[in-house]
Amino acid sequence: MEQICKPKEEGGLGIRSIQTMNQALILKHLWRVLQNDGTLVWVDWIWRYRLQHSTLWTFNGATGSWGWKKMVKLRPLLRSGLIYKVGNGSTFKLWQDIWHDQGPLYLSHPNGPTFTGLPMNSPLSRVLQQN
Repeated sequence: MEQICKPKEEGGLGIRSIQTMNQALILKHLWRVLQNDGTLVWVDWIWRYRLQHSTLWTFNGATGSWGWKKMVKLRPLLRSGLIYKVGNGSTFKLWQDIWHDQGPLYLSHPNGPTFTGLPMNSPLSRVLQQN
């Protein structure tokens, strides 16, 4: 299989790897879920019925269809290629979103919302100082 996917110049047939292409397309779907710009009905459905009050990063992907579970397993790969621009923090959730390199705060500090008095859905802007 590796020989087939090599470029023609290297003795292969130049055929793209189906596994790599499938992974790229699934990552594109995850990117659309992450963006959630309100233009795709299926993305709205995922946010309403799958993610509900969590985010793509803190959601437990153990339930759902085989395809959904496959998508959720690729979250670490998606995360490794992302760079966030926080801005004023109004679009980021303090505890659930990845707004720094350690991942969602909720995963490393599960009692954080209780100890700080900041609810799980608090926006990041609530703790940022604006200059």
